[in-house]
Amino acid sequence: MKIAVWHNLHSGGGSRALQYHIHGLVEQGHHVEVWASDPDAGGFMKLPSSVVLHKVALHHSKANPSFKEKISLLFFEKEANMLAMEAHCQQCADEIHAGNFDVLLANSCSYFAVPFIGRFVKIPKVLYLGEPMRFLYEAMPKQVWEAPERTQSKFSLEYWTHSFANAWRFNRFRTYVREEWKNYKAFDKVLVNSYFSAESCERVYGLPSEVCYLGIDTSIFKPVAKPSKNTPYVVGLGSFMRHKNPEFAIRAIAQIKENRPKIVWIGNLADDAYGTEMATLAQQLGVVLEFKKMVSDDELIRLLGGAICMVYTSKLEPFGFAPLEANACGTPVVAVAEGGVRETVIHGKNGFLSNKNTAEMAKYIQQLIAEPALREEMANFAIKNVQENWSLKAGSERINAALSEQVKNGF
Repeated sequence: MKIAVWHNLHSGGGSRALQYHIHGLVEQGHHVEVWASDPDAGGFMKLPSSVVLHKVALHHSKANPSFKEKISLLFFEKEANMLAMEAHCQQCADEIHAGNFDVLLANSCSYFAVPFIGRFVKIPKVLYLGEPMRFLYEAMPKQVWEAPERTQSKFSLEYWTHSFANAWRFNRFRTYVREEWKNYKAFDKVLVNSYFSAESCERVYGLPSEVCYLGIDTSIFKPVAKPSKNTPYVVGLGSFMRHKNPEFAIRAIAQIKENRPKIVWIGNLADDAYGTEMATLAQQLGVVLEFKKMVSDDELIRLLGGAICMVYTSKLEPFGFAPLEANACGTPVVAVAEGGVRETVIHGKNGFLSNKNTAEMAKYIQQLIAEPALREEMANFAIKNVQENWSLKAGSERINAALSEQVKNGF
């Protein structure tokens, strides 16, 4: 097949998943070309040399909407960034059509979640969706639709200024919801990474999706020799931001009174203000917290392989590469039992699933510290489980089958 790929992803789990898909499709003999404003996610994605990259400008602005635009948003018109994305997708679609491709594999948009490209492409089109635009549909930590508290007099300028600001803000979000639903409906097939994600899409869009599990590269993530002498630590992996919930991990480790391990958190992105807040909390609780940013694959494997366990505390993570990557390195996972992690961590086999209770998570970590034989047993099961069920080859076969079926069935 001749496969066109579109994405708007930065470095992280989503772009790593796409990298794996592309490698797998190329290995199976398909021709792949990528369209994006940043095709290799700033060099994060290491793609085969045969993959052609098309960089198409996207004029996205972080500036606040102008007064004129705010007025238009009151009437549910599209904002400038949305129009810019549509123009970007139209240009990409025109180039894709000129290349006579068999199918489009679109991926998530970091700005709008469900991308606009499906509206403009006229060939069979499949979307691999990481998750809906969560802040529109979930409390993070509060619903964006919640009415504001009003203390000003209705006769004050401040009252009406706030009223206007809230009106355009809410109408902007309502426009996002409208357009995202249209984008979702424009695709012939939507693939998701877990049954949890499929249920999320059904709740949000009222439209179906298919589970197409990912795989990980076991030639990169594999067991390494354990250091003979090392300060005991647990590892966290992911952006150091509120939704990844490192605070829960800090508070869980603080429950361990003897042989307390330190936390090594690895991520590509961090909220500096939140990081400062968490560093202060860790110090107050007597927890050693070390943050490592943008580490190499070699260092990542070394850190994963040398840990007592991975602590996985992300809030409602749709799938999560990190637990499987840790397992592939022979490291058990202690995870909060929510989201897609319940589909990859088998309680008592390759890790533990904890209620959202810091004392319970601490108990499981302590058990792994106190019982090296259990940790070794879990490590062996985890490695075998990943190699048999979650390999890059298995993930590639799943995405290949989904694309081939769509091309065979047509529109």
